[in-house]
Amino acid sequence: MSELTDLRADLLREQIRQTSAEAAIKEIELAVAEDTERDRQVKHGKIRVLDIFDAIMPKNVYQWIDALEHWGRRDPGEPITININSPGGSVTHGLALFDAIQRLRRDGHFITVRGSGLVASMASVLLQAGDERVMDKRAKLLIHEGSTSLRGDMTAGEMEDVQFFGKVLRDDILDIYVERSNMTRRQIETKWKRRDWLLTADEALKYGFVDRVE
Repeated sequence: MSELTDLRADLLREQIRQTSAEAAIKEIELAVAEDTERDRQVKHGKIRVLDIFDAIMPKNVYQWIDALEHWGRRDPGEPITININSPGGSVTHGLALFDAIQRLRRDGHFITVRGSGLVASMASVLLQAGDERVMDKRAKLLIHEGSTSLRGDMTAGEMEDVQFFGKVLRDDILDIYVERSNMTRRQIETKWKRRDWLLTADEALKYGFVDRVE
């Protein structure tokens, strides 16, 4: 009886080991599949090229950050190219993406950002995120002050809070433009005050918003 019990215990332990081994294999296969799927979603595989060809909105930004961080983990220190042709979008989500790119730069990735078509509003801020900023010859850069939405049912305090938050975001954007260009804060504020400031690629180069034009 004792021998039969021991035999059953050994068989059970072997089944557990086999199940654990199969689970480990499945986990590896799942990780590989997830890795492949992330590459498929950004269309370029291990070339590490991210296309921002849509509005800068939450769902898109989450996918873009996920792709960038995935490359950062998989290919430490390798160069990454970001192509931008976008009308802009959410300032807060755009700044989150900007900061994610800065983390990659600090980790040793050389980031090239290329603007093509129209690089407008928050997209023009993202253009400043790279180590090297390039614009296609016929691309256009659009910079503006941005706006803050106020509802008619807001209290005076709520409107004041929204306006303050809008000023904080504008200051963040101004800081980025000033750091990456050869313009002063006052010059940029004068250019974008209550209007869209549209620049050709050559004008963007003149003012220091890009490093070269192709």
